[in-house]
Amino acid sequence: MTHAAIVKAARGVFEASGATPVDPAYIMPSDIPLELSGEAVRARLCVFTDHRGNEMVMRPDLTLPVAGREADRLAAGGSGAAAYCYAAEAFRLPAAPGDPMEFTQVGFEWFGQESTPYEDAEAFALVHEAVRACDVLPVAINMGDLAIFPAFIDALGLPRVTADLLKRAFRQEGGVRALVEAAPVPVEEDLVPTLEAKTPEAAEAAFRTALAARGIPLIGTRSVAEIVSGLRARAAAQSAGGAPQIVREVIGALAGVNCAAADAADQLDAIAARHRLSKATPAIERVARRMELIRDMLPDLKAICRFRSGFGRRFTYYDGFLFETLGPNLTDRQPIASGGRYDGLIAGLSSGRAAATAIGGVVRPDRVLRAKGRGA
Repeated sequence: MTHAAIVKAARGVFEASGATPVDPAYIMPSDIPLELSGEAVRARLCVFTDHRGNEMVMRPDLTLPVAGREADRLAAGGSGAAAYCYAAEAFRLPAAPGDPMEFTQVGFEWFGQESTPYEDAEAFALVHEAVRACDVLPVAINMGDLAIFPAFIDALGLPRVTADLLKRAFRQEGGVRALVEAAPVPVEEDLVPTLEAKTPEAAEAAFRTALAARGIPLIGTRSVAEIVSGLRARAAAQSAGGAPQIVREVIGALAGVNCAAADAADQLDAIAARHRLSKATPAIERVARRMELIRDMLPDLKAICRFRSGFGRRFTYYDGFLFETLGPNLTDRQPIASGGRYDGLIAGLSSGRAAATAIGGVVRPDRVLRAKGRGA
């Protein structure tokens, strides 16, 4: 199959599901992906300045602009569920050798449907129907659920500042370990004005003053606002008593969950039972039911599905079920297909003026070609 034939085959599957074809705007303000995912993603974005001096980016994926269209529709008074599909270009600086900066994504996005294990399994099955239509066999499927860690943290009954800090740290590689293992450290005297400032603007100004007095340039990927927020959250968590031993034990146990997807719910349930965290049960039951449905829909894939509790996305608008499908001749950073749930994104894009559940998935034709042993 040629690249064009792969695009046509995958697009045909998604269009046959009843989704409306769309091709949203190619560019968007840079603050949309940066506010959703932090400055850490900046190195992958294609950034430029428009004629008015505004910082813009080429769309890094299709989910964001399609969700933006849906957020506008709902905020303007629209209602009801909606489904869209596309075969269009996205632009990201390569994460792996051989990947292009410009590439086609063929995918779909569902909004306003029920957020249940059944819809999760249906979206997963639709992606893999498209993969089959491209005549390629997956060699592995990685799964995760970004709702699991927050569910366990909430079940621990921690002070809110500590719980919120742990949830944010979960999104950063090594962030949770660094947080729970860090010894309490008194705040440096010159940073006290930053922590005591009454407004975000005053806090940022105080922090910049402290840096200037130390002769330290502001170099890195995080914004001043993110650094100040982190300082304040850490100080508040330490004031609340830091991370107790049970938190270390539970987090350590969760970090060890890396198993066949069919066994994931049992392993998570054992952790919850050991630490008497019954409030985590609904999230665990969702994992179990989803996998049962996927097994029934696609029994031939069960053997290659693995679940890892830390599996996630740097694009942090995802907040539930996630998966990546791997093919031959590619690294584990080059999935041929992927998808996930992002129920909170519409509210974020519309500044709270609208809300809708959401899940989507994509196929990468260039990688399908490479999986088949041909260059893109």
